[in-house]
Amino acid sequence: MHRGHIGEVNCLRVFGVVAVVLIHAYGFYLAMPVSGPVVRISQELIVNLLRFARYVFMFVTGVVLFYTYNGRKFNVGSFFHRRLKNLVIPYVVWTGIYLLIQHWSKMISWPNTAAFVVLWAQNILDGEGFYTLYYILVVIEFYLLFPLILGVFKPRRPRLAAVALITAGILFYALYHYVLEMHPTAVTALAGGSGVVTWFLAYKDRLIISYLPIYLLGGLAGLYVEAWRKWLSEHLVLVAAALLLGAGLVTGEYFYLYRHLGQSWYLTVSVFKPNIYLYSLGVIAMSFLLARVLERQKTIRPLIALLAANSLGIYLMHPAVEYLIHSYLWPHVLGLPGTLLVILDPALAIAVSCLISQLLGGNRYTRFIVGEAGNLPRKAWFGKGKSSGARPHLLAQ
Repeated sequence: MHRGHIGEVNCLRVFGVVAVVLIHAYGFYLAMPVSGPVVRISQELIVNLLRFARYVFMFVTGVVLFYTYNGRKFNVGSFFHRRLKNLVIPYVVWTGIYLLIQHWSKMISWPNTAAFVVLWAQNILDGEGFYTLYYILVVIEFYLLFPLILGVFKPRRPRLAAVALITAGILFYALYHYVLEMHPTAVTALAGGSGVVTWFLAYKDRLIISYLPIYLLGGLAGLYVEAWRKWLSEHLVLVAAALLLGAGLVTGEYFYLYRHLGQSWYLTVSVFKPNIYLYSLGVIAMSFLLARVLERQKTIRPLIALLAANSLGIYLMHPAVEYLIHSYLWPHVLGLPGTLLVILDPALAIAVSCLISQLLGGNRYTRFIVGEAGNLPRKAWFGKGKSSGARPHLLAQ
């Protein structure tokens, strides 16, 4: 592939992976005692407002794939071989690693090796190996469907298609949240106790159908990159207003439904809500504009390139790094102020995960563990490659 690289993509990958690490780092502190309600509200609001992370990755995946393969001869064998090597194999390996970590920490156990292999295979299929791995399963599903979607998704009127997708997404997530999530027992009873319905309700967060609106919006942006950029630059005020409105809706719902009416935390932080969908679109649009600015900054570009090149590695291993930090480091530094810990925690998790990803990716015997990062020349990690010929890579590819 020699089609020019979309400069904003690296920044969006970094925004997404940083948001993911922040969610998981701060989620740890939600189980800790706090000095007062203001601190707890701040913690919960931050976690809730970071729920856009998965949608950023999905949007970028749609952008890159449709931009790369639109109007070109599609080699099915090459496409799936690359995804097998760069995503499926790391997913299989890290599923096993996290099962071993949980066994070591006495969270789970198995009687013998055969039982471990069976559990490993089961977790590969259902994404239950650890709480972050469901997303990799969703991406794999999207890759399996992509050749078909590429062949049929060819809108000629992009603005009309965007309005239709946004509207369909709102209705889709309204159905998900207000029916499937809020009344699962009634849905199951209405379906006569169907095992298929029960299975769908249990695993909907790792099924590609649950995220098609955001993938297709990303695909639309990838098909019409220049028109997308132009629209954003001409509608900065509208984008900012949409972002503020979305954040306001999420915040207002948190105070009214969760703090006032006592709604469950599970429903409060669900990503399958119309307001989270709209808010995430506002974040994505503003992030794209911000990325255009940052991509031109020579001083920060090497750091962005480094983190983006290792984004898959950071995503896969940061929970293990955080487990080590929380279990073995923080107990020895309890005298540090809480405000300092909440800064150091995600920063250290990102830095250590990125370093390990680099080390693994730089060794021919271990680079398969971190996927595409192991295939990149070291100069690409530091933003020294030519952007015009850069290949799309990593977690959103």
